[in-house]
Amino acid sequence: MKKLLLIALPLFLFAACEKNLKPATVIVADPVRHYYPVVQGEIMRVSYAIENISENPLFIREIQTSCGCLTQNNELPIVILPHKQGFINIDFNTIKNTGYAQHFIYLYGNFKDSSLLELQFDTNIVPPGNTSPDYEELWQEQTGTTIKDAVDGTSGEKGYYVDPGIDPRQKNQQEIQHKVDSHAF
Repeated sequence: MKKLLLIALPLFLFAACEKNLKPATVIVADPVRHYYPVVQGEIMRVSYAIENISENPLFIREIQTSCGCLTQNNELPIVILPHKQGFINIDFNTIKNTGYAQHFIYLYGNFKDSSLLELQFDTNIVPPGNTSPDYEELWQEQTGTTIKDAVDGTSGEKGYYVDPGIDPRQKNQQEIQHKVDSHAF
């Protein structure tokens, strides 16, 4: 009997402390997104702004993603106070993907119409260009210099500048022309 009482007492205490959360109304800026293509191997940061427009605080207790390549960067639970805005930050590691990729992010909390809010994004992942280098990359390999250095020069080859005014060559040409004109043949 004592063991049963010791087991039941903590359950009653925790049940008495549990509060019912009132639902929160939220607005998500662009919950379905289409991103421009990214190069395979890049980390793509996806950030969703969530605005709580209700009088009740929003508690997001869990975030699930449709792929292991998505990692969320928020500490849980996420609390967004009434009439405030919060962000869900997700990093998408594209190293294992090629082509079209569509992903879903599921937020669990005290949302007004459901305990689940779904976010979605897609993009195309293109392989890096290291399989067929372009002419600039080939030239850099052969010469050990970049196109920028060849055009702009290295730091020791930048050249110089002069003060604005008459160019000494033009001044000299004017003096010679004056002498020729004064010695009319």
